[in-house]
Amino acid sequence: MQSLCKLSIRRRLAIALVLSSAMIYLTAYYQQFIMKAVFTKKRMATMRQNLSFLTNISTGVIPPEANALTAEEIYHRYGSELQVICPVSKRLGNKGDGGWDMCIYSVYKPHKECLVYSFGINNDWSFDDGVVSTYNCTVRAFDPSMNATDHRRGSNIWFYNQGISGSDFVNDRGWQLRTLESYVRLFNDSEKMIDYLKIDVDFSEWSSLEAILNSTVLSKVKQFGLETHTREMSKKASSVADLVYYTGLLRRLQDAGFYRWYWHFNHFGNFVSKNSNRKLTCCFEMVFLNVNIPYVAS
Repeated sequence: MQSLCKLSIRRRLAIALVLSSAMIYLTAYYQQFIMKAVFTKKRMATMRQNLSFLTNISTGVIPPEANALTAEEIYHRYGSELQVICPVSKRLGNKGDGGWDMCIYSVYKPHKECLVYSFGINNDWSFDDGVVSTYNCTVRAFDPSMNATDHRRGSNIWFYNQGISGSDFVNDRGWQLRTLESYVRLFNDSEKMIDYLKIDVDFSEWSSLEAILNSTVLSKVKQFGLETHTREMSKKASSVADLVYYTGLLRRLQDAGFYRWYWHFNHFGNFVSKNSNRKLTCCFEMVFLNVNIPYVAS
C-alpha cells in the first residue's frame, strides 16, 4: 500500500513537471506570437503615421446659406491649400504645362513593376515618357481627342483612343468613355497598385471623380494628379451649386484619405471675378497622396 502511494506521488510529480514544462513552452510561444503580431502591425502601419500634416486648414464645406462670393472664396481657398508635406519630390515631363510633380518619398517612389494611368495626353508625352525613362513603369495612356488609333509607344506605354467619364458610353463625338473602375477591370489591373493616377481632361474630371469616389478603386492608388476646371474655362460663371459640387468632391477625396501635397495655378485660365473683382483661375493642378497606403520600412 505504501509503495503504491509512493508511486502515485511520483506519478503526480511527473505529471506536474510535464504540465509545468508545457506551460513554459506555451508561454514562450504566446510571447513570440504577440511579438510577431506587434511587429506585423508596426510594419503594416499606414503612411498616415509617417507624414507631416499641416494644421489650420479650411474644412472645405460651403454652408447652405452661402452666396456667390462666399462660395467662391471657400472653393478657391480650399483648392489652394497644402494639407500634407512630401519631403522628396521630382518633376516629370515639361517644367510648364504637360509635366507633373511626383512625390518620391518612402512608398510613394515607384519601384519594380510600377503602374501609371494617364488620362489626357493632348500630344504631349513628356510626363509619360519621363515616367518610363526614370522608373521604367508601365503606362496606360488615354485620349480620344487626338485622332490617334490604339498603339504602343516604345516598350512601356500603351495608348488607347478612349477617355474617362462618370459612366461607360459613347458620346456624340463618337468617343468611347469609361469609368476608371471599368478600365481597371478591363485590363485586369484590379489587384495591382496604381503608383500614379493622372487626370487632366478639361472639365470631365468632375463626373469622373464622382464615379471614382463611388467605387473602391482609390484604395489601390498611391498618388493622384488632378487638374480641376470651373465653368470660367468656357467664359461662363460658376453658380453657387457648381462650387458646392466641386468643393464637395474635393472634400470627399480628403475623407477617402487623399491629402494635397502640391498645387499650382494654371495661368492660362486666369480671370477676374465678378463677385470679388479679384484675379482668380479656372484651373488648379493638384497632386494628392493616399495616406492610407501601408508603410513598409526600407
